Parts: sequence; C-alpha cells; structure tokens
Amino acid sequence: MSDVLSVLGIDPEELEWQDFAICSQMDTNLFYDDYESDENVARMVDEACLSCPVMSQCLMSGMENNEWGVWGGIYLTSGKNDKNRNSHKTQEVWEEIKEKIGG
Repeated sequence: MSDVLSVLGIDPEELEWQDFAICSQMDTNLFYDDYESDENVARMVDEACLSCPVMSQCLMSGMENNEWGVWGGIYLTSGKNDKNRNSHKTQEVWEEIKEKIGG
C-alpha cells in the first residue's frame, strides 16, 4: 500500500482516518441542517455512512469531542445519540450500525 501512496505523492505518516471518509468531499450541510430538515437527505446520509470504511472511528471522534451533527451514521447532540433526530431509522438500520461499529 505504501508503494501506491508514494506514487500518488502521499506520505503515509500524514494520513488520518478522515482521509478515508466517504463524506470528505460531500457538502457538510448534509450532516447538519439538511439532515435535520429532510428525511430523504437523512436516509441518503445514513446509507453513505453505512458504507464508509471509517464509520466507527468517526462515531468515536464525534462522541469523544462532544460534537453535534452526523458522526458515524448517528446524529449526535453534545456527543450523544439524539433520539429525536435519529427517529427515522428503522430497527434494521440500527442493527447494521451496531454491526459496523462493533457494538
């Protein structure tokens, strides 16, 4: 892998989990205001998070830093699950989140 990174001019010592996040090139409003106001956007963001290779690292970061917005597929308020803003999630989605984050 480091050979590929060096060809791309990327120093593996400088990589962080955020560099692998699917959302890194997405509009950040999708994870805050748009998520809160549009259930279709919320479901699309949930799907993106569920396919992200760093989902658990993202969630842990959001919780540890008392963040708000979507972190690791869960809308957080002060680093905790905001049940109201996650109310659109089905039991199946919660089970998939739990499986992906190792819980």
